[in-house]
Amino acid sequence: MEERRYYKFGLRAIYSEEKPKGIVRYYAYQWKTGEFKQDITYMHKIFHDYSGESEELTKEEFDAYVKQLRVEGGHELKIN
Repeated sequence: MEERRYYKFGLRAIYSEEKPKGIVRYYAYQWKTGEFKQDITYMHKIFHDYSGESEELTKEEFDAYVKQLRVEGGHELKIN
């Protein structure tokens, strides 16, 4: 079963999916499209953040934040 975790790094929304066998993938919000694209660089940024820019969110907080980003960016509302 997949497990998702939700983050905000600076202003960017990020989520991770842990697949069976421990494989974890990170997806970053794309400002131009309003979609999420796989970006493994955020694994390091989130877990080795000494700047305080990383924040873990609940699913509800994440969905609300993504909705806000998409409205502000003029993108169709799509919740993952």
